[in-house]
Amino acid sequence: MELESPQDLSRADHIAKRVSRACLHCRQRKSRCDLDSNGNPGKPPCQRCVREHRDCVLGGSNRGGRRIRKNKIKNFTPGVLSPGKDSETSSPDTRRHSVSYPGPVVFLPPNPPTSASAAVDDDEAASISSVPRIPSDAWQCLTGIATQSGADPTATAVRTNPRSGSFSYSGLGNGAPDFTTPSTGTRAYRLVQSRSLDPETVWQLVMRYEANFHPYLPLVPRKYFQRSALDDFATNEKHLLTAVLTIASKDLVDRPEIHEYCSKYMHELISGIAAGAECDVEAVEALLLLAEWEPQGLRPRIERVGRGEEDRAAWMHVGLALRSGYFIGLDRTSFRGDPSGDQETEARRRLAWASCYVSDRLVSVRIGRAFWSRGPGPMTGLSSQDFPSLQPVTDGDEDYAKIFQAMLDLTQLYGNVHEVLYSGMRASNQMMLMGDYVKYVDDFRLAILRWKSLWGSLDCSPPMRATLQLSYEYLRLYTTAFAFQAAISQSLVKPKSDGVSHREQLRATFRNVASMQDSRFIYESVDAAKAYLTILVDSVDPERHLHFMPLRFYLYGIYSAVFLYKARSFGMMVPSEEAKVQGLVARTTEILNQSSAGPDDIGSRYARLLELLWKARPPMGNTSTETPQSSEFAIQSALSNPVTEHSSYMHFSPANDFSWLDLEAVGDYVSGDQISGAGMLGFDAFQNANADLLQSDQSRSQAWQPAWMGDLSSNLLF
Repeated sequence: MELESPQDLSRADHIAKRVSRACLHCRQRKSRCDLDSNGNPGKPPCQRCVREHRDCVLGGSNRGGRRIRKNKIKNFTPGVLSPGKDSETSSPDTRRHSVSYPGPVVFLPPNPPTSASAAVDDDEAASISSVPRIPSDAWQCLTGIATQSGADPTATAVRTNPRSGSFSYSGLGNGAPDFTTPSTGTRAYRLVQSRSLDPETVWQLVMRYEANFHPYLPLVPRKYFQRSALDDFATNEKHLLTAVLTIASKDLVDRPEIHEYCSKYMHELISGIAAGAECDVEAVEALLLLAEWEPQGLRPRIERVGRGEEDRAAWMHVGLALRSGYFIGLDRTSFRGDPSGDQETEARRRLAWASCYVSDRLVSVRIGRAFWSRGPGPMTGLSSQDFPSLQPVTDGDEDYAKIFQAMLDLTQLYGNVHEVLYSGMRASNQMMLMGDYVKYVDDFRLAILRWKSLWGSLDCSPPMRATLQLSYEYLRLYTTAFAFQAAISQSLVKPKSDGVSHREQLRATFRNVASMQDSRFIYESVDAAKAYLTILVDSVDPERHLHFMPLRFYLYGIYSAVFLYKARSFGMMVPSEEAKVQGLVARTTEILNQSSAGPDDIGSRYARLLELLWKARPPMGNTSTETPQSSEFAIQSALSNPVTEHSSYMHFSPANDFSWLDLEAVGDYVSGDQISGAGMLGFDAFQNANADLLQSDQSRSQAWQPAWMGDLSSNLLF
């Protein structure tokens, strides 16, 4: 091997010094740093800094490790950022925030910071090394600085807002709070610490929830159904645990105080979320569970007859869950390529966001309002494999993952029908008169049949199969009912003979449905409503299954019964079919009563609504002078007097005093609280409204506006 000459060794050594040893100023200029001209080789100051009268600060080595080339010189801060090992060992979150958006060059005063404050200054510089795009980015920077400053023992302690204070224990138990309990675990849980509940009662309620409610919306992680995990459940996920306890105790008629305690604490937690308290995915799950069951204790008052209060409460809870989930980034889980943590956590967040999507669509369909969530949904190719927490663990377990996928696919159809057919009153009205809806309804019917062919034979337990069947039948009704309203609209646009009322004209039109253009849709809508009620009374056990089902399956049944009532009022049913429908509705009210734990339960309250709707009623002229007390007396009288063979139904005009989707209007109608003369409001008050929209090239003889009640922007139809 040939030895190198002394000149070569000297040249190589000089190059190594020039490359690896340079001051910050020369490194920024990308110029040679001559540290050997000061009589102290390898030590600052260099020749250029001496010449320019600068402070010469020697930089560290950039060799080795992960070099982030994205920011290069733009994010370089002379004298503040300590290059080398410190920058390479920073946390992943810090690296992600600091390199996302390039920042400007920051020039510091001539005197660099002292070694005593160098560490704090370095951390602060790392937090502000990039320009914030939005206020949230700036907040993240300040949070990082505050967190780092919190390690200083001389830092000021965080103070508690004296106005918010701690939870008031009055009303949550007879005894004072036990301050001797540990700070974590079940005994530190608010309801246990206040002696409202004991740990054994908490565990019994959790087990009751798992056995009866959990299968219909399996959002609670499996690990929390083990007694050994109860302490972690109470410590880490108080929102979700409180929602579980509130739902599980809502029908305990022997211990109503338990539900009262749980509801008060749940109400406090919900108020905190609405006020901006920090929360995680477990709070979103809690809100979704409450929206599915809507416990009575969360409402200020409970009326004797159901009027759709549950729909309003569910709408609010789902909206709060969506906003909270969107704020903490659950929407990113719609795409598999953006993991934010371990697989278990990511799967849980994905399931929560997919459930937000389902709840948002279904509650919007129920109350006829536009969807809240317009961002990326779970329809990006998600399947049952994307929900590992729902997959069976052992042979014989329920495959909730496939059931959830089936519900996702059906929810997509619900959303499409709602956005195309029920997108708005003006668009829907124009579609009815022009006949454009026919192709859409036909396409939706085929898509619904394809869903049934794919998921109708899914192997699952009878209660879960019943929920899928009920959802399918109500989607059929929701789709084809649009054609029913279109037939009404087209009939009323036609000129009528003198002396013929709208009621007579409509009854004459629907007396021969088979000759109508949309007869197949009208027949199918009535068949879907009857099929829903038939499944409800024949295939669902009222005490073991219906009692624990989400409230939407109750309300779908009420909508179906109200739809049949309105279809009967148009005269499309022959007497034999009308008698069968009346018997089916009577059986439905019996099932609803049997599924109720008490007179104020959801089943009993809506059973009264149907009984009032289908029973005899005094003449409409007497209702205008009724007081609230007399309305209550009329309700009691109607409930106490059974329908006889010669008694008539409630006097109902095809002028659409209420929509079949507006339970509050139905409640007003049956209790006599509606405005006097509202029976013809649909035709008389709106006779000349929006005439420009309805005038066609054929110069129709009269302008007509469909009989929607209330807000003209509403999506609720006949």
